[in-house]
Amino acid sequence: MIELISEIFQAAGFEDRGGVDFKVYAVKDRVNYWVVIQCDNIGKIIDEQIDIFIKASEIVQAPTFDKNANLLILCRYQSIADIIPGSLLQVEEDPYNFKKTILYYTEGELNNLRNKIGDLPVLDTIETLILTEAVFEKHKNEFDSNDFESLVYRMAIKIPFIRMKIGQINSLESLESINKQALDDNPLNDLLEKDLLSISDSEFLAMTEADILNKLRTTNTDENR
Repeated sequence: MIELISEIFQAAGFEDRGGVDFKVYAVKDRVNYWVVIQCDNIGKIIDEQIDIFIKASEIVQAPTFDKNANLLILCRYQSIADIIPGSLLQVEEDPYNFKKTILYYTEGELNNLRNKIGDLPVLDTIETLILTEAVFEKHKNEFDSNDFESLVYRMAIKIPFIRMKIGQINSLESLESINKQALDDNPLNDLLEKDLLSISDSEFLAMTEADILNKLRTTNTDENR
């Protein structure tokens, strides 16, 4: 997973600052730092974060790092059923050192997504998949129990610079045509236009996963009334 995420950061214009047990990314001329770490045991993060913070700070060598450091934790599970939501919230709500974000996934989801992307550009393809109606429907109807669809939305929630481009064209069908046809009755378009695309990056970063998922669930509820 860390290789896939690295491709996304680089495509988004982040500079790879290196790292041994983790990756450090920064945007030139902006106070925005991300440390990306692979994790198979979420319970260790709280105890290990100070060591990660010190090592990352030594790599960045910038006084602005202390208050602008994000930690993206890529947490692999054998099965979605193994996830204990409370343990994820405990880490994400911990206020020390980093603003912490957890992207959970299974090896099966990752392999399926890799196969779907193939040789296409990773970031562009993910941004296209987000706006593909069939992907959204499968995520909504089989939440966290599908091939890769829910993983795509988790990535969009956890990585705020993944953009949802309404006018994109993918290799199968014009998303612009999909949006035009479904504008009046597709809750996804309304959600993206009115809720997610209308907020600033800082507001998005301040939102919890629960806040964003509630938007999706509210949309689903409204649709079924």
